[in-house]
Amino acid sequence: MGKSSRLILTGTIYSVLGLIALSFAGVTTLAAVLTLAAVLVVAGIAQVAYGIQGVRTGQLWPHAILGCLAIVAGIIIARDPYVNTMLFTAIIGFMLLVGGLAKVIGAAVERSTGWGYYFLNGVVSMILAAVIFNSYPYSAYWAIGTFVGVDLLVGGLSLVGLGYTLRQTRQEAVQNMNSMLPETYDEIEYEYFHKQNAQRDDDRSGGGKEKKRDKDPDESPTIH
Repeated sequence: MGKSSRLILTGTIYSVLGLIALSFAGVTTLAAVLTLAAVLVVAGIAQVAYGIQGVRTGQLWPHAILGCLAIVAGIIIARDPYVNTMLFTAIIGFMLLVGGLAKVIGAAVERSTGWGYYFLNGVVSMILAAVIFNSYPYSAYWAIGTFVGVDLLVGGLSLVGLGYTLRQTRQEAVQNMNSMLPETYDEIEYEYFHKQNAQRDDDRSGGGKEKKRDKDPDESPTIH
């Protein structure tokens, strides 16, 4: 699978996930918060386990402390996810703002292939961040699911458009390379045999004239 096909496939998956998130904005908000809590708990357990393995090298306490903090944070979030959505709404709004600004600046500066799609994605992310902060804290109960869904949808469409752009650019490059080739193999072979046949015909016609000259001399000897 080529790069353009991977971009199109990834963009399609993102778009489908974005539509699902938009259809169930409240559920998506709650699921996102609970998922974050689960990730923190799992990461904390992994940190503690890693610290136990490195007890002989003095790595137990740093990893154990970080792991316990992550586990406690995950449990607190899971116990009251509705209240914690306010905090996560502010964090997501900040991330959308910073990420959108980075996409806009990067696309405008680099102007690589398909830069317009990245620019559009960045603008949409910044608009979503502005809407979140404008209606905060009331937006905490629906903003996460809605705007994450929109961001996934727009990002997916951007990847699909970029994939088609790369595919079209590659096809045009291949066509230009083919047009620069002098001849195909069949044409070269045909021209070679055509020259060989023409040379053979010339040799035969030349040999016939020489035999005729041998039989009919140009001038007979003059007798005085």
